[in-house]
Amino acid sequence: MFRTIGFDIIARKDKALLIVKVLTNVDSLSEEAANDLKALASVLEASLLLIGERDGTSWLDDDVVYYRYGVQTVTLNTLKNHLIEETPVHVYAAPGGFYVRLNGEKIKKIREQRRLSRGDLARMIHVSRRAIRMYEAGMDARVEIAAQMEEILHPSVLNPLDLLRPVDKTDVRGGVNETPWLYGFQREILSLIEKIGYHVIPLRRCPFEAVSKEKRYLFLTSVHPYNASLRERAKVVGSIARITRRHAVIFTDKKAEGVRSIEGTPTIMKQELKKMRDPYDIFDLIQEREE
Repeated sequence: MFRTIGFDIIARKDKALLIVKVLTNVDSLSEEAANDLKALASVLEASLLLIGERDGTSWLDDDVVYYRYGVQTVTLNTLKNHLIEETPVHVYAAPGGFYVRLNGEKIKKIREQRRLSRGDLARMIHVSRRAIRMYEAGMDARVEIAAQMEEILHPSVLNPLDLLRPVDKTDVRGGVNETPWLYGFQREILSLIEKIGYHVIPLRRCPFEAVSKEKRYLFLTSVHPYNASLRERAKVVGSIARITRRHAVIFTDKKAEGVRSIEGTPTIMKQELKKMRDPYDIFDLIQEREE
C-alpha cells in the first residue's frame, strides 16, 4: 500500500488485484484520469475503486455504489463493511434515484410457487404487469419497488453488486504516435519497443510511463534519464511489480553504463535496446537482471 501519482493504493488478496483512487470530492476525478485508471486496471486484470466522501456539495451515502466515468465509487465505510464485515452491497445510484439488481429467475420461481400471476404481483406493489415481466427478464428496479417485492417474495430476490469484480476488458489502443504528452527520450525508447513487436500502452499518471505487452509477455515500463530521482522511482516500480506479480524494467540513457538493475528493478540502456530485434530479447534480459 503506497501513494503514487495516478492511484493511491494497490493491493492483492490471493489472486484478486485491487487498484484504489482516494479523493475527498469525487467530482475532482477527470474523465481523462478515469480512462487512464481503467486502462491500467484492464491491462493488469484488476478491479478498480474510487473512494470518496462527497460528490460536489452532496455527501455520499454508505452501502451505495456510485459511478464516476464508469469507475465504481464508494465511501470508506462501504468498503470496510464489505471487506471486513462481509456486508453485501445491493444499491447503486443512477439518474432518477437509487436502484438494485433483481434476480429475475428467482422472482418468477417464487411467484409461481405462491400461485401469483404477474397481474397479482403487479397490483400488490403498484406497478404494471409489463413491469413485472421486465423485472423477471432482468431489469433493475428502484429501491422502493424492490423493498415492496422483498416484503412479499421472501427470501431475498436481490443480486448483490460485486465491488471487487475486475474491470471490463477494454480495447486499449494507445500507441506512441497517438500520445502527445511523451517527451523526446520517452518517445524514442517506447517507439523502439513498438518496433520490436510490443503493444505499448502509455500511462500518464503512473510512476511508470507505459505497459508493454506481447502475446506472452507483459512488463511495466519506466523510461527516465539516469539521475538522482531514478532510484526512488525504481523502488516504487519494483514494489508495484511485486504486488501485481508482473515484471518491470527501467530504460535509461548511457550514463547508466554497466548498471544491471536499480533497487532490484532490471535496467536496460538505450544502446542495448537498439541492438534488439525480437520481443524475447527484451524479456530474456529482464529475467536475467531481476534480483
